[in-house]
Amino acid sequence: MNTAMTPVFHPPQITTPRAVAGLLLLSLWLGWVLPALLRSLPTPPQAMTAEQILDSLGGPVPAVGTPILLLAAGHCPCAAAAVAQPALHVIDRRDLAAALPYAWVVLDASRRLVYAGPAQLDLGCGGRSPSAAPLIQQLLAHPQAPLIIPSPCSCPQE
Repeated sequence: MNTAMTPVFHPPQITTPRAVAGLLLLSLWLGWVLPALLRSLPTPPQAMTAEQILDSLGGPVPAVGTPILLLAAGHCPCAAAAVAQPALHVIDRRDLAAALPYAWVVLDASRRLVYAGPAQLDLGCGGRSPSAAPLIQQLLAHPQAPLIIPSPCSCPQE
């Protein structure tokens, strides 16, 4: 057995006034920059309730006896792109863009909110975002609580 002791390396202490001043300035700068960066991060939009969405429609919706797709807003730059729309009675209400942050609002035949959200569902990374039309058809076929998706523009921006 080897009983020789190996020396342990101890790094030198930083005690020069210049190094201490540099560390102090770095900590002050980080204390100022990090909170400013955190405040500048975008906050996700808050979901409106079904009642708030219906109140924001700007008056009564015409009775047509079928489900209605309200084209409410065009916040995304790619909103003008061809998106497969569900086979519903379409009413253009883009004048409500300031009051209603959803691209599509779908009401069933009894004027109950079914869907409020983007026209294109966010697929994540890669691929093309699919239309929300098949999802809306499923929601109309199987009544349930309204689906409200408060998502920011999911379109790729270059």
